[in-house]
Amino acid sequence: MKKSLWQKDIIKNNFKTLNKDIDTDILIIGGGITGLTTAYNLLNKKYNITLLEADKFFNNTTCKSTGKLTYLQDLKYQDIYNIYDFKTTKLYYEAQKDGIKLAKKIIKENNIKCDLTKTDSITFTTSEKEVTKFDNEKKILDKLSVKYYVTSKDLNTKDIKSLILVKNTYVFNPVKYLNGILNVLKKEDKISIYENSRVKKIKKENNYYVALVDKFKVRTKKIVVSCNYPFFTIPGFIPFKTYMEKSYITATKISYIKNISGITSNYPTISFRYHKDKDENYFIYLNNSSKLCDKLNYKKNYNECVNAAKKITGKQADYKWTNMDVMTNDFLPLVGRVSNEEKNVFIATGYNTWGMTNGTIAGKIIADLIKSNKNKYADIFNPSRGMTLTKFKNFISNTVISNTKAYSFNLLKKNPSWYKNKACVTKINGKRVGIYFDSQGNKHIVSNICPHLKCFLTFNEIDKTWDCPCHGSRFDVDGNVVKGPSCYDIKIDETK
Repeated sequence: MKKSLWQKDIIKNNFKTLNKDIDTDILIIGGGITGLTTAYNLLNKKYNITLLEADKFFNNTTCKSTGKLTYLQDLKYQDIYNIYDFKTTKLYYEAQKDGIKLAKKIIKENNIKCDLTKTDSITFTTSEKEVTKFDNEKKILDKLSVKYYVTSKDLNTKDIKSLILVKNTYVFNPVKYLNGILNVLKKEDKISIYENSRVKKIKKENNYYVALVDKFKVRTKKIVVSCNYPFFTIPGFIPFKTYMEKSYITATKISYIKNISGITSNYPTISFRYHKDKDENYFIYLNNSSKLCDKLNYKKNYNECVNAAKKITGKQADYKWTNMDVMTNDFLPLVGRVSNEEKNVFIATGYNTWGMTNGTIAGKIIADLIKSNKNKYADIFNPSRGMTLTKFKNFISNTVISNTKAYSFNLLKKNPSWYKNKACVTKINGKRVGIYFDSQGNKHIVSNICPHLKCFLTFNEIDKTWDCPCHGSRFDVDGNVVKGPSCYDIKIDETK
């Protein structure tokens, strides 16, 4: 699969794969920004902590982001205000500010060299239809006492109908940042770290939870599930509260740098920022965002992003990659106890594309809950918060209709035009299978059904993977799971 710009800075840690049964006080599943920040906030000699990463560290969601630390997040505040109230909106704003402060504090305390750079952030639109929404967002920002501007010297505003600019936001290199936190955790005697250790199931035994990693068990009192998308359906019912969005991103070497990052309010999203890495400057550009089920011709989507970036820079992209985000139907993350019944199982997901600030504050919220400390954001992020009429409407539109659309497309159109001579979906002995033909003409046959919630899979020509258009699981052409929420492969026994 394509590598992001940040992945060139991954340092090989050579952590062991779990190879024995162990007991621990706290098990953290997932080694991204949330998992590491949770562990960092639990640094205390009374806890034995085990951290499990399903892959090598920093090959997944956090390192596929654009690396922004900002409290201006498209038109998020009016989205939240329209469902809830001003109090909730204000708390979300303060959470984003505190997320930035916490990240800066961790960077300063540990002297982490992660290219942290102060920058202006803008939200803008080229659509006349969006102007009223910008006026409404400005009213909420006024009420929040946020100082903002409506012009920018660093942006060609010829086609822009409205914009909002704020200062004192940041960009950084997320992999260098996570490397810094991981280096702190490695020095702690009471933290055990494993990679290539995928948890496939959690079961309850008396007052303990047992996480199964292949044939080995981790017995623990408390579990933090901080992978991008929780691998279980019950408890929490996360598939009913969320949907998936996919974006395409490029990074291109350029000769200049600008002190600005931005994002459009209108859909599909366009986002950009600049990055200085030693003696090289990069323009990072994201576009073609869509619900995971909406645009299934991945090669076409990639090419559209690459061509759009080239129009801006005049050059071919040096890096290109994709990212998948978990979106919630009420625009607030799901962070805290997974349910009222399972008070020692914690989750963190649904960051609505703003994972750097929300992932950071999520680590603090969960650590506070574990330590029985009060956290003023715990209630608004509570995964068990109630249903409203608007949330139910969004659930029907974003979750039910979208997943039905994805399922139906792959049911009725098993072999769309872009599969030609590369892959096909058919049935063998009554079972639905996907077949990929490599450059030597060899067949790679796998099940075409995602083990997670039984959605049909779509072939990704760029990455040579079978992808789930419902919840984002990915499998290589030989059937090995490379990204959850599925915990299981899609290999089939061709001898049967």
